[in-house]
Formats: sequence, C-alpha cells, structure tokens
Amino acid sequence: MECRLLAIFSLVLQTSAAAGPPSEPALAKKIEGLQQIVLSPGTGNRGDAARAEIRQIFKARGLPTVAEVGDNAAYDFVLLASLGQPLEFQRQVLPAIRNAGKHKTVPPDAIVFYQARYRLEQEKNRAKRSAPSHPDLRDEIKRLYKVDQAVRQRAGFDAKKMTRVDRENATPLQAIFKKYGVPTYEMVGVEAAKDFVIMVQHQAPKFRQQVLPKLKANVEAGQADPDSYALVYDRSQRDQGKKQLYGTQLECKSGEAMHEAPIEDEADVDQRRAELGLMRMALYARLTAEMMPQFCAQAVPNQ
Repeated sequence: MECRLLAIFSLVLQTSAAAGPPSEPALAKKIEGLQQIVLSPGTGNRGDAARAEIRQIFKARGLPTVAEVGDNAAYDFVLLASLGQPLEFQRQVLPAIRNAGKHKTVPPDAIVFYQARYRLEQEKNRAKRSAPSHPDLRDEIKRLYKVDQAVRQRAGFDAKKMTRVDRENATPLQAIFKKYGVPTYEMVGVEAAKDFVIMVQHQAPKFRQQVLPKLKANVEAGQADPDSYALVYDRSQRDQGKKQLYGTQLECKSGEAMHEAPIEDEADVDQRRAELGLMRMALYARLTAEMMPQFCAQAVPNQ
C-alpha cells in the first residue's frame, strides 16, 4: 500500500510540474476564500453571499479549469456549485460538468461527485414536494433526535449523560425499525430519514449491522442519503475491527489530534466517496476536526 501511494504521489507531482502553475492565481485564491466561508458553520448571510458569488462566476466564465486555477480550486468550485445551491442552478451547471468530463478540464472525481449530488438533490426535491406518508412517525423521530443531539453539544458536554440517552433511545429506535424498517424520504421526509440513521450510529453494533442492508436498499431506491449509508457501513466495519471503506470515521485518543481510522484501498477512497456524492477525504477530515477539536481529551460525541 505504501509503495502504491508513493507511486501515485510521484505521478501527481510530475503531472503538476508538467502542467505548470495556474494561469489565474487570483481566481484560485477567491475560490479558496469562498470555500472557507461556505463550509464554515453558522455563516448565515455570508454563506448565502458566497454561494451567490459562485453563481456569478459561473455565469460570467463557466467552470474554472485545472489549468486556470489548479486542481484544488477547480475541485472546490465544482463542490460549491453543488452544495446548498438551488436545483435550477445545478441543472444549468450540469451540461458544463459533462463537457468538462469529456475534455478532462476539471478533476475526474469532481465530475463524479457533481453528478451523484445532482441525482440525490433531484430525489430530495421530489420528496419535499409531497407530504410524508407517516407524519406521526416523522414527529416521533424528530422528538428522539432532539434529545439525542441535546447531549452532544459542546457546551457542558457530559459523556455519561450521552451514554444514558443513547441507552434510553435504544428501545424506541428498535421498535421503529421492527415495524417500518429504515424510514424513507417518502415515509417521513428527508430530514427525519437522515436523523433516524444518525441515531442508529449511536446505538449498539448489532443494531447497526441489522439496519445496514435495508439502508442500502433505500439508497439504491433514491430514498436515503448515500452519506448515511457510508457512515453506518464504515462504523460497522470498525465495530468488527476491520478497515473502513469511505473514510467517514475519525478517531483519537486523549491528547491526540483527530485522524482518519484505517481505510481499505486508501488510494481510491476519494473516487468511492465521489460516487456517493461525498467530498474529498482530506477536506472532510479537516472540517470534522475543526468542528470537534476538544473532544479527544474526553470522548467524541458522534454527530
């Protein structure tokens, strides 16, 4: 594995050297700044303004290429053209994404990521246009989730209290699963479907393994978030002492910086993540560590 990674890294360096520096470094720097704003929590109006600026840049010049802004900024622009953007704008960008893929002007994993995210946003948009078929179940999930998240806030975090709440939520979550399986977008709406899976993450390993096949079926039917499946799959792998596949699990011990748990076939993890509409591993790890820097000193409150 180490030899393979070194070979890939060497190839990237050679390719970068051959390509030369980006022709529009100012635009690359602007995109980097917009990425920082959009992906930072609680940016509010600044985040909206940054997303609007991405739309303006696209309208004025299309997709920035690797030659123009470098690999990272070209990837970041595609990322920002998807996350939190109106579906109509995403639809306008799609032909440019396909053309860029044909001519290899932006990173290949950015193309795969964008297309996966667009399909997912279409499914979510369809689900949001209809009332959930099980509103009472949606409300029950929301109630449980509110309690689940209340004990995971940074302020006054108490690991023992978190464990107790997870234990109390076990019975109702298992009852929901037994009666309904894994709730879908159509049953409870997009948010509640995702919230149910987040709570499953906080339960016993056996329960996660029971949920996994049904969650995968929901994803394949366009009725669940692929990133939810990646989280449960990776967590189940780690439960069994195995390497994760998608890099969703970050670990640490007291006094350590948070870092990725071991990953199977690490060289291809970004491609696998892109296929599920997940951002690059390095970016995900950085953002996660920034959001939860202090918890390695005690316990990590799984989000």
